[in-house]
Amino acid sequence: MLFIFTCLLAVGSVAVSAQTACTANNMKGTCKVTTSCTGKSVAGHCPGAANNQCCIPTGTSCTANGKSGSCVATSACAGTAVAGHCPGAANIQCCVASGGASGSANGLCGSYAGAAVSSIKGNGNVAYSVVKIRTEHLTNPAIHTAAPTAADNTMTTTTACAFDKMAAAAKQAGVAIKIASGFRTVARQEYFWNCYQTKSCNNGNLAARPGTSNH
Repeated sequence: MLFIFTCLLAVGSVAVSAQTACTANNMKGTCKVTTSCTGKSVAGHCPGAANNQCCIPTGTSCTANGKSGSCVATSACAGTAVAGHCPGAANIQCCVASGGASGSANGLCGSYAGAAVSSIKGNGNVAYSVVKIRTEHLTNPAIHTAAPTAADNTMTTTTACAFDKMAAAAKQAGVAIKIASGFRTVARQEYFWNCYQTKSCNNGNLAARPGTSNH
């Protein structure tokens, strides 16, 4: 009898361990071996072997309250669930981090948090910290991958944060706003000025003298 009791205790212990609750990426999950997870496995949140990880649901990306999140069921959100940002049933909402700062150390926030920041020079040879404009925010998504000297496809970090909040608010109201032209480098200003002077490119359209552009 003692032997049978010991075996049952061991089996029960394994079952409890496999169902340990966990939290990762602002979402509620369950500790499972990675091969049995039908969602996303996140390491560092569960005891035991390295392949025993926090299995959380996956969802489409979303932005709410100036923060990036995922569209999941409210019951699976360990952060703040915000309605009006996700398709589907009413309980599928944008799960974002609760409280705290919504931005990053470089002043970025929302869907631009964590974006690669580079430095380019503008008027007066002043260097500005910029990020690439996201494809969904461009009227011409094809220019996203171009160099800043070949297309006006960047904006300063502070502008990116402000625009993301504005775009998210507009989306809630059923309106999509896009950017046709972003930050213009001195090299780009010189290109358009030359086109204006020679009438040999850009249809010879009027352009600001290099160093005076408002872009």
